Amino acid sequence: MSLDTDTPIVEFEHLWVHSKRIPPINTSDQRRTVKTQIHSVSAIYDKWTTKFKKISTPDQRLPTHKKVLINDISGTLLAGQITVLTGASGSGKSLLLRVLAGLLPMSSGEICLRSHDASNSDIYKSIHNTPPTQWRTRIALLAQNPQLLEGRVLENLQMPYRLQAHQHLEFDIDWHIAQLVQLERSAEFLQQEASHLSGGERQLVNTLRLLQLNPQVLLLDEPTAALDIDTSTQLVNLLVNWLRSDAQRTILWVTHDTQDIMPLADRHWHMQAGVLTKMR
Repeated sequence: MSLDTDTPIVEFEHLWVHSKRIPPINTSDQRRTVKTQIHSVSAIYDKWTTKFKKISTPDQRLPTHKKVLINDISGTLLAGQITVLTGASGSGKSLLLRVLAGLLPMSSGEICLRSHDASNSDIYKSIHNTPPTQWRTRIALLAQNPQLLEGRVLENLQMPYRLQAHQHLEFDIDWHIAQLVQLERSAEFLQQEASHLSGGERQLVNTLRLLQLNPQVLLLDEPTAALDIDTSTQLVNLLVNWLRSDAQRTILWVTHDTQDIMPLADRHWHMQAGVLTKMR
């Protein structure tokens, strides 16, 4: 299903992410505090304060080094392609998506986004000198658990246009009606209360709310994991059609569903303990 397998859309190089350093414990201060507390207690509780002192002794084994969460990884997302990312829970997959989306900081490294200017010339933007709100309009993250507001579906879809980053855009209800037809739903779906939707319907609304803003890159964090078979199929078709409608789009798809999602993959990456391996 590749449209242009030679055009890079996102390139990231030598990404490192470390956990925060745990500050060392000042053992003398803590012992002093414990000692003060002990002497202020009545003698009748001596046996309890002795126990308290033992419990309060600081743990000398607490680590003070930084843990590596993402370990010097590089990769390229190509135009018109779906790159599937697999790996065990805790391997760093979701963390990588959030770093690429500009939602979490990296310790070091570079991420660049290729797009076009008004004259259709290639321009490359670095995450380091691009305002976060601007970066997130081009690279969007779709999470597994959708967050909807109280009110109707229509109001949830209109909500992003009240944000400063999207105020220059116009809400297109006809586009949504056309998408709902593909999802085997009528325009009346827009008038339903969000609180009455099933989990699968909430994810469909969440996806439409994101796609309407026309991002260039979709980062998918297991969006079909909690869906039934029919709704999952509808969502997959919606995302694939979105990709095929513009040759300058790309998808990075995190999944454990190797049976249904893997056949869509142009490339397969795998993460283990923060290390990225290109499988094909």
